[in-house]
Amino acid sequence: MTLKPIAKVVAITPCWNEPLGMIQQFQNRIEEVRRRLNEKNIGFRHFFLDDGALELPDEGSILVRHQKNEGLAHTLVDGYEKTFFLKEGPDIVVRLDCQEHDPLKIIDIVDHLDHTTVGALFLPICYWFKDDPRPRMAEITQQIAVFTGALSPIRTEEVLANYNQRFPLGYQAWRIGLLRKLWPQLESSLGIFEDVAGSKMTWGLDLLAILLAAKEDPNKIDFLFGGWSPPWTENRGPDKIKAQADKAAKMIEVARRLGCTFA
Repeated sequence: MTLKPIAKVVAITPCWNEPLGMIQQFQNRIEEVRRRLNEKNIGFRHFFLDDGALELPDEGSILVRHQKNEGLAHTLVDGYEKTFFLKEGPDIVVRLDCQEHDPLKIIDIVDHLDHTTVGALFLPICYWFKDDPRPRMAEITQQIAVFTGALSPIRTEEVLANYNQRFPLGYQAWRIGLLRKLWPQLESSLGIFEDVAGSKMTWGLDLLAILLAAKEDPNKIDFLFGGWSPPWTENRGPDKIKAQADKAAKMIEVARRLGCTFA
């Protein structure tokens, strides 16, 4: 199969409470990505998704503006939709945060997608506790393999044991065709979640996007290590761990209602 070369890449970054210094450092690395992709004759644009952000520099390109905080899930749904109407439509859409995701990984994303037929690429970030030894790469690879094998059909226990417990998966890249196909389900998930949980969806759309992509075709998704995050310095206590697991479980129920199959 002949692959169409990637010519245009758009990256989007939701912002809410990130400090200005962090955003500016992130932008410096974004400019390095632009330079390196342009050297390969690949167009690159980056946009912030303003979710009632406390601080965003004036020079930042903003694709979505929320006057008040609407929550990450709503902001991402809006941001994905806006990418469909950009004058020069992208081949690839990358979703990343500025507090934990390395923009330079976009170079690796483009290279990976330029040589495979996958429609979505997910980049788990490794967390660990301060003063603990950093996990071995073999252990991380095994955890990713377990998670990947639990996506279609969904094995709930394995998904909950890994997602946001061992690593988060908010760093994602999409071919525009697959993203367009999944977007109506992502949009409808906002209302479904409110029906399931009795509250507005804040985060969890990233997990749902993975599950929906796996439902579409598990052979068309892939994983690429997203790098190391600085270790946690605060205590991630049992209450927080349980709250995150409860939210992920509600998102799995949303996936069920959207037609995902379960083991």
